[in-house]
Amino acid sequence: MATTLLLLGLSLSTAHAAAPTSALGNGSVTDPNIVYTGRWDLGSATAAVPNWTGGYLQTAFTGTTVKVKARNAVNFYASVDGGADVFYTGVRGTVDLTPKPLPQGTHTLRVSYRSGDTVFQGLVLDAGAGTTTPRIPGKLIEFVGDSITAGALTDRLALDSYGWKTGEQLGMRHTQIARAGYCLVAKSGCAGLATQFFKTASTGDQNWDFSRYQANAVVINLGTNDIGHGVTGPEFQSAYTTLLRDIRAKYPNAALFAVQTLKKRYVAETKAAVSARNGAGDTKVTYVDTSGWLTDGTDYEDGDGHPNEAGHTTFANRLAPIISAKLGAAAMKSAAAPGQPGDPNIKLSGRWDTTTSATAYTPYWAGAYFRTGFTGRTVGLRQRGAIDLWASIDGGPATFYDEAKGTVNLTPTPLAAGNHTLQVNYQVIAGSYHGDAVFQGLTLDSGATTFAPPAPKKLIEFVGDSITVGTTTSQNARTAYGWLIGERLGADHTQIAQGGAALVDTADDRMSLEQQFTKLNPNAATPAWDFSRYQANAVVINLGTNDVGRGVSSAQFQASYTSLLRKVRTAYPGAWIFALRTFSGRFGTETKAAVTAFADARASYVDTTGWLAAGDLSDSVHPNDQGHRTITTRLAPLISARLGG
Repeated sequence: MATTLLLLGLSLSTAHAAAPTSALGNGSVTDPNIVYTGRWDLGSATAAVPNWTGGYLQTAFTGTTVKVKARNAVNFYASVDGGADVFYTGVRGTVDLTPKPLPQGTHTLRVSYRSGDTVFQGLVLDAGAGTTTPRIPGKLIEFVGDSITAGALTDRLALDSYGWKTGEQLGMRHTQIARAGYCLVAKSGCAGLATQFFKTASTGDQNWDFSRYQANAVVINLGTNDIGHGVTGPEFQSAYTTLLRDIRAKYPNAALFAVQTLKKRYVAETKAAVSARNGAGDTKVTYVDTSGWLTDGTDYEDGDGHPNEAGHTTFANRLAPIISAKLGAAAMKSAAAPGQPGDPNIKLSGRWDTTTSATAYTPYWAGAYFRTGFTGRTVGLRQRGAIDLWASIDGGPATFYDEAKGTVNLTPTPLAAGNHTLQVNYQVIAGSYHGDAVFQGLTLDSGATTFAPPAPKKLIEFVGDSITVGTTTSQNARTAYGWLIGERLGADHTQIAQGGAALVDTADDRMSLEQQFTKLNPNAATPAWDFSRYQANAVVINLGTNDVGRGVSSAQFQASYTSLLRKVRTAYPGAWIFALRTFSGRFGTETKAAVTAFADARASYVDTTGWLAAGDLSDSVHPNDQGHRTITTRLAPLISARLGG
């Protein structure tokens, strides 16, 4: 226990800089390689309890599996290797977080508790495996508030709240000292954060030990509930001024932000409290005017001022640059500098090799892309060798860069100062084209940073051959039906496709997607793709066009198709699977029979008969731009209906 507390007592920048320890930890509650963020009760060597909302733990571990021990029924989220947070509801005992074993190596884990018996009792790892020190952000930001700060009424509560999102955007650890119904002033049955902020838990009188961590920034969003409990303006102003003074005593170097409540309650009093502290010589206290940040009817869940998920994202997008500007660029450094490979604000879609090199990421298959947000007025893209690519800024039309290499200026005309978004994708490497699709980072303005872009909640994967790649269209993968459908439905999208690919593995060396679907690289037998990196909500398969003329029998095709369906289901247990009749009709009967034999309630055969006319084709097989738009018009509603819109 003492060792764990020693780690938490280190400055966060020290913990961040430390390399993984040579001694493996055992995954117990007192394991020094497990880092707890938030106000955790670590008084027991066998049970760690997170207090308030949004507390989480992080570690790194070796081996191929990890399990977490829960005392009684609990709801929590777990993210492995930086992947999506998987929700575990009502689980107890030893909970397997890796039902599909991971590749051998070192992995990362984050666990955040939601409700129930929120008690962490340790990890179970492979024989001979252990934990190592995780690389964590060097700074911490604390959010103080009520149900709005807690993320009430959103799907994932704390994880959907502006506090969590802002911390993630800034690459900082984050805590949420917040609870629904809480006020600033304790009065008429309303708990007051003017005093409760300094306690270990949202209820009770145990004082929190502020030596456990030091916040670099504190964001206060209070006053929404005080109005209903008879708190007068002078009472509110006095309590706010005192709270700012007392937080300063606990965090001598933190930047403090007093946020105007979304319903604009006690605005004058909040401003006056900030002015009083500034007048007392505290220049690191800032008032934040939120006027116009959110829109009625769009960004709220109800009429009581609770933002929905989109509203919290908008809130975070407005707040993060304000905090970043106050803290300065040096304070925003995390495991990877903003804009560099490894920056968590750069969201990769598709199958990217992020392990071979820490400074150069390589996308495989068709249609891979990355998205990020950035501040400032300019952005450049660093490329190792020449490659054709497309870049879209702020959702505008994609600009084509021919044989770009070195540092590519994506903003020859500087943008307006503020927040911007960027999407980049590369020309498909196939056939006679052999560009160097290697991402080496972004160049940003001095003092600028990145932030997480708005994240689609769904992902659709398209599996196929040159038709799915978009061969013969004007922009290749970008003008293929898979890309178009993803964009139309507001979903992330991947194209696990290659020109010339077939379904069945035969002796002619033509790439078999029944074999290669599970691989990182379409043209290499190893390594396998790590499906924990993302989970598809829908998978569309369009295969069979290239199997004709290769001696593939009907029985072979049907058996291989059924095998592929099983592999897809194993990879994505909850996805809808759509098996398309090829547009030429090849092996259509066998495709339908495979779906029938598979007998999966979430797998559908899609009859594409009559979808394409002669004017939709650029040759006898490949759709042109118009043809891909036609497919999109027919297929997108079918997918949308299954995914619930």
